[in-house]
Amino acid sequence: MPDRHAVTAAAVRRRLRTPEPWRFLVARLYSRIVLVSIAGAVGYGWAYAGLTKAPQAGSAWTALWLSVLGATVLMKVSLAFGPVFAGADRMFWVLSSPASRGALLRPRFFGLLAVGAAVGVVWPAVVFGVVGAVVPPLVAGVLGAACGLAVVAGAVVLQRARVRAQGWLSGLVGLAVVALVVPAGWFGVPVPWAGSVGVPADRPGELAGGVPADQPGSGGTAAGELGTFGGPAGEPGVIWAAWAVAIGLALVAAASVRHLRRSDLASGAALAGVTRVSVSWFDLALLGAILAERRARSLGRVKSARLNQGRSHVAALAWTDALRLRRTPSAALVWAALLPVPALVALGGEPDIAPAAHLVAAFLATDRLAAGLKFVCRSPAMRRALGLPDRQLRLAHLVFPAVGAVLWCAITTAFTPHVSVVNGIISAAGAVAVVYRIATRPPVDYGAAIVSFGMYGPTPAGLIVQLSRGPALLTVLGLVQTML
Repeated sequence: MPDRHAVTAAAVRRRLRTPEPWRFLVARLYSRIVLVSIAGAVGYGWAYAGLTKAPQAGSAWTALWLSVLGATVLMKVSLAFGPVFAGADRMFWVLSSPASRGALLRPRFFGLLAVGAAVGVVWPAVVFGVVGAVVPPLVAGVLGAACGLAVVAGAVVLQRARVRAQGWLSGLVGLAVVALVVPAGWFGVPVPWAGSVGVPADRPGELAGGVPADQPGSGGTAAGELGTFGGPAGEPGVIWAAWAVAIGLALVAAASVRHLRRSDLASGAALAGVTRVSVSWFDLALLGAILAERRARSLGRVKSARLNQGRSHVAALAWTDALRLRRTPSAALVWAALLPVPALVALGGEPDIAPAAHLVAAFLATDRLAAGLKFVCRSPAMRRALGLPDRQLRLAHLVFPAVGAVLWCAITTAFTPHVSVVNGIISAAGAVAVVYRIATRPPVDYGAAIVSFGMYGPTPAGLIVQLSRGPALLTVLGLVQTML
């Protein structure tokens, strides 16, 4: 006899599926194929450059901590969305229908597992583009798929257990950033596969550093001791262990899906809906507002701080901006996590674009410190309540972003190759200017005129001009950086 729950769950899914004309489906599929093709071509070029590049000293250490950083960020993003969530249209059926809750939620769960495995397969190509192929590509792809699967399944397990792991994950991100900035020798920790990095093609019997592979204490193996994947003999064991952990977590997560509550499924649905609307309407202010609300709820209660009445208005407002940054440590974490980005771009064999990458990373780091500036510029009611001129309010909330930009550029210029002091000065000033222009941008007017450019079809030229306030200046400054 067929399973009553499975049949009922399938019927509910058919009822929730919105009928759509085939023309819309074809148009949507065509746009996705174009985007995937462009991204695939760029990724193929990046991966090919990494596979043909000889790894340098310390490449294995960099690859290790880049992978740790990528897995941690994937875990944080997954936990922010749930990762399993149900929108308002599905929530009633999930909680109140006679269908099995697990049967209704498992299709989305399996889709998330597939996305995690795909991200894990693609991630080694990104790492290879930066440091070169430190391990065989097949081994990296298989291990990456297992890690991606384990990260998503582990996020579902944490969602069911209702464990707040964002603080621990933020600490792990900070550790990875420190490990990327500080050389491996300072820690005194050997990297397991570092012995096979940087071996010249005409001296296959030696490991990195010129030590023969068959001598005692070399830490390497001779050709007869290599595993089936072309690496050390322990690699197959590591692969089997990684897949065993991933499959075990996936089984536990699949069993945990049917125990998810309304509170577990609702928060991620709100964030997913706002993200979809923000991307569709080209307005990330909506996403920023919901993220600020989630951060405020996670804090729960904060200790009030008394402002010194003897201070000037600018100093008092700057101090409130400092309190805002202290209560949102994730902004400082992202600011620090962007420190090694320009150096990684230069290490990846792209010295010509390293100054432009330095400018973009400086902008992103400064933007994370400008929450107060954006809030004041986008809230007329708050500006009227403060009773100060708009220019004074903006300058007061620009103090800490400017200080953060100067400090970030000073630190990164000291250890980033192909980035001069002049590039650092331009990056600091340009990052502050771009952040200020984006924060003071007027609200988006969706009634702008649409102009037809022939083969490109109707284009909202007015909307493009509005959205280019800030990014256009960033593009011009990036071209200036590459020409210096």
